[in-house]
Amino acid sequence: MISESEVAKTLKMGRTPIREAIARLKHIGFVEVHPRRGVLGSGVDVIRHLELLEVRRPLEECVVRHAVERGTKEELDAVQAIARELTEAAKAADRIQYFRAKRNLHEAEVSAANNEVLTRTMEALHAQSRRFWYTYEPTDSFPSGARLHSAIANQVAKRNAEGAVAAVASLFGFLERLTRNALDRRPRE
Repeated sequence: MISESEVAKTLKMGRTPIREAIARLKHIGFVEVHPRRGVLGSGVDVIRHLELLEVRRPLEECVVRHAVERGTKEELDAVQAIARELTEAAKAADRIQYFRAKRNLHEAEVSAANNEVLTRTMEALHAQSRRFWYTYEPTDSFPSGARLHSAIANQVAKRNAEGAVAAVASLFGFLERLTRNALDRRPRE
């Protein structure tokens, strides 16, 4: 447990920005606030991640449809370039570069959708997902993950909305299997 006042003192800041940051972290699901006791980092919950995937999938379909319709050539070229970076990181089994490229790819796809409300919504959902994947995604799954993400990027770049949506479905089938595998690996109480 940490307190707002301890964080403010350590960072040499007022309590108001600390309180606002903690409220945002709580909203995203990264911390639990216990009144008069402090703030505690929340655990990574496999069941909650399955629920997150249920919410993300239709929104990711919305992202790719809008990216196909509204993305500029430059935005779609960037999506493809980042997908290539992801593939290279997967081949090298470079966890840091893989997760960085995956984050950049999600951000580029969402940016190409050109919808501010969707962007803000996806930022929070992607942040929650990243936290789960940093903890549970095995390095040997990277090539498959990169291939599935690249399939989405390629369909978006071709401006094929239905192909992109189908590629999202394939990716989410894979993500659900990985999540369920993580559930099977959890220690039993």
